[in-house]
Amino acid sequence: MLNTQGVHSNKVHRPFFSAKVLGYSAMILVLLIWSSFALSIRTIDSSSLTIADVALLRFIVPAILFAPWAITHFKVIKTIKVIDLAFILLGGIPFVYLAALGAKTVPTAYVATILAGTPGIFVAIITALFFAEIISKKRLLALSLILVGVVMMLLNERQSFSQQTLIGVGFLFAASACWAIFAVTLKRVNLKPITVVIILSYLSGFIMLILISSGMVESEIGRFSFQQALPFIVIQGLGIGVVATFCFSYAINQLGARNASLLGSISPAITAFLAVPIFGESLSLLIIGGIGVTIVGVILSNRC
Repeated sequence: MLNTQGVHSNKVHRPFFSAKVLGYSAMILVLLIWSSFALSIRTIDSSSLTIADVALLRFIVPAILFAPWAITHFKVIKTIKVIDLAFILLGGIPFVYLAALGAKTVPTAYVATILAGTPGIFVAIITALFFAEIISKKRLLALSLILVGVVMMLLNERQSFSQQTLIGVGFLFAASACWAIFAVTLKRVNLKPITVVIILSYLSGFIMLILISSGMVESEIGRFSFQQALPFIVIQGLGIGVVATFCFSYAINQLGARNASLLGSISPAITAFLAVPIFGESLSLLIIGGIGVTIVGVILSNRC
């Protein structure tokens, strides 16, 4: 192209949808899906489905979608140690069940903050105990801030703090610990995202079917409509089971693990504010402050 002086212009036309723009877009979608997860498990108790039904949908949907690639990846799965498979599966049924049980008795802000914020604490403990990784003073301070943030939120309940609230928080911390073990194991065995999805969807889905068919867990299969199940199919099955996994992996590739993790740390705030119009929950200064302190702790711990 010629400019007014008859000289070729050196202007470079960059595509609007650059790798970074697409990376940030993928991360925004991930944040919305993560928030939807916390919001959706809060609705299980008031829906026609049980936790077992939702868990089954969470794993069956991706199992159906990834059927064409299952056989190829099962060859890789067969080489994984049984103990590592067991640890990976903690990110499936145990995580979903414990998170859902915790969500029954505590506000959505607690669910999102504990599930998103505290796994780093358990990761640090696990790596220190079993892999002799030293926790630096800076990281210890950052992890302490996460706990301070959670405590601040709990202080909001000091007037009406009940045994049910304590049990709910305990379930959420247990779910967080399961996710931490899952994350540490994935880092060690170094599997592709699609392989992880297939492990969780097929093995967890199979286990869930056995639990339901044997009557070991409560299920309402056959007594709820497709319309009643559709939100969980979309959010849990498609959203969490498929889209979030691949979008987060893509965001890490485009933005880097640190930047993607830092953006991920704000999901509790998004969830808490969405819960106000959806569930009519209120946000006190203590809850807002607790979420803020937790996010700062997560950000600092990722930088250490």
